[in-house]
This record gives sequence, structure tokens and C-alpha cells, in this order.
Amino acid sequence: MGYNKAREEKKWRLWKESEERQLRSLGMDEESIGELRRLDWEDFKCERRYREHQTVFPEQYALQAVNMPEQEILGVDSLLEAVENEELLHILMAADRKTLQIVLLKTMGYSIPEIILKTGMSRRAVYCRIHRLKKKIKKIF
Repeated sequence: MGYNKAREEKKWRLWKESEERQLRSLGMDEESIGELRRLDWEDFKCERRYREHQTVFPEQYALQAVNMPEQEILGVDSLLEAVENEELLHILMAADRKTLQIVLLKTMGYSIPEIILKTGMSRRAVYCRIHRLKKKIKKIF
């Protein structure tokens, strides 16, 4: 399930209002409460940006279509051989080698920072390639 910004923001606002009521009852001044709210909001936005990027390559789109029963994926070629869905295979075969490397590393459980180190690509380039591939895969599912 993807990250739902509106739901998380609503939960944050309810939590923050409750906290502010409690701080006011304890006698904290409004200026300090306002500063605390601003800092907490910045933390929330930072966490939200992180979570939104974590859903860039959700497993339910590409990885469920790849049936890998007990076989070890050692390289891009073996990854392509493991794909049973013909449409997905065509999309992956049309992708360039770097994008397939990213998919392979992602299926092997590497995080985005680890993929960036292994491929030597920028963070933006990795996310962009994943996003483009994800859009193509979404069209067939």
C-alpha cells in the first residue's frame, strides 16, 4: 500500500493539536508552542518526502509479476529468464542495461543508497529510471 499524504497529515494535525492543548495546560508560552509546531512540521515534511520516495518502486507492480521459485538471480540475464509475464518481459527487454541493473539490485534487496553506490549514478537518475519503468509497467497491470 502506498503512502497516503492526506491521511498522515490528518493524523499529524490531530496529534499536534492534542500536544499543544497539553502544553498550554502546563503553562508553556504561545511563542514556544509556535516554534515547536514549526519544527515538528519540518520534521513531518522531511519524513513525508522520504516515505513518498520509498513508494517509488512498490513491489506489487513489478516483483509480483516476476515468478522466481527457488532459483537464484545472479545477473540481468537470469532476471529476464525468470520473468513469466510476456508483456513485462518485453518492457524489461526494451529497458537499457543500467535500468535493468537497478531492477536487479532492487529485487536482491538493496536500498536506494546502496544502489547509488553500486551503479555510480546520482540519486535523481536512479529514481527517474525507476519512475519511468514503473509508469510503463503500470500500463500493463
